[in-house]
Amino acid sequence: MLKDNANIIEGLAKVDKYIFEHPEESIFPIFDDYIHNYLQLVWNPKINEIYEDIGLSAYGPDEEGILRRFMPLREDIEFSLYPNSVVDIQPDSGC
Repeated sequence: MLKDNANIIEGLAKVDKYIFEHPEESIFPIFDDYIHNYLQLVWNPKINEIYEDIGLSAYGPDEEGILRRFMPLREDIEFSLYPNSVVDIQPDSGC
């Protein structure tokens, strides 16, 4: 569970903590000293931005529970995630 005003960085850090504690649930070998965490793949801490070659689809539920409330995470990395929101992250494979 995230705190009420958590942003995308805090959300990904929570995922990383979970994967660190449950490595068998990772979709790739995170402990092979190449990829250390999901946050590393998405966020550039030097400029506090999401990498340009990462696609984001971030929506929270509206009053009816339908995922329609857009979250501008790329434009505002400090944007507080909506409760019960869904963030899909797609790396651009260059194809």
